[in-house]
Amino acid sequence: MTGRRGIAQLLVLWALVLLGTLALGFSLSMRTEAQAARNGVDDARAYFQARTGVARAAVLLATLSVDNVMRMEIAGEEEDASYEVRVESESGKVDINLVSEEVLLEILRKGGLPDEEAESVRDAILDWKDPDDTPRPRGAEAPDYARLQEPVRPRNGKILSVEELRYVKGVTPEFHQRFLSRVFTANGNSPKVNFLRAPEVVLRSLPGVSPEAAARIVARRAEGSPMTAADLAAMVGEGLTSQGLALISGGQASNAYTITATGRAGTGVVHVVRCLAEIGGGGGKAVKILRWLDQAPLEVEG
Repeated sequence: MTGRRGIAQLLVLWALVLLGTLALGFSLSMRTEAQAARNGVDDARAYFQARTGVARAAVLLATLSVDNVMRMEIAGEEEDASYEVRVESESGKVDINLVSEEVLLEILRKGGLPDEEAESVRDAILDWKDPDDTPRPRGAEAPDYARLQEPVRPRNGKILSVEELRYVKGVTPEFHQRFLSRVFTANGNSPKVNFLRAPEVVLRSLPGVSPEAAARIVARRAEGSPMTAADLAAMVGEGLTSQGLALISGGQASNAYTITATGRAGTGVVHVVRCLAEIGGGGGKAVKILRWLDQAPLEVEG
């Protein structure tokens, strides 16, 4: 009798352990689903925060001086949600369609690529946009891209968006996000860069412009009095060569601007929206959205 009672108690204990395990598993599953639901809601909130930032930047571009808009802090906050916006002129970037072969190679080297890899990416970019099907020594044409697991066709013409460079042979996602997407544009309309509007990452990527000179230009622009072409010329021999001076002496050649809005919500949920806007495309200061990227990568400074 005692033995039967012991077996019954053991069965009850095992049943309790099983029920406890099932309850714990159910609790963890519900917690995971609840967290996923909260993250989904926060992502939507972050997305619309970013869209609010884009809309506000567009209004500012249409009503205020562009230079003032680029310098001002554009941000907003509502409870545990917020947004911040950066506006960049495409005149301050290197036009991928107009850059010379030699300058392109040096930019890729200064972007961190070893010599042979830089030559391969340079040749592949040139092959991507030229009209023929003859590959350069280190380049690639349609047959090379056709053999990929996910085949693509080279543009064989003017590159329409810097996002196209993601598909060029030899370009890694990391290098595109870290460097190419920040330095190049397809809307600069000039082989030169406007030094008054170029981010520091662009300036220091150019041949003939040292990191120290790039930092000095950016610091000088932030001072009260505007930096002039004469101020720039005075830097030749001090981290700036005549080649570098020629590359960054471009005037205003583009009315296109990149708006990058970062929305945040909840406990760390981030959503980035990026668009290309043109001012005065139809006359006046009307803002026209040319391209829109709903889920842009979060940029890491460096």
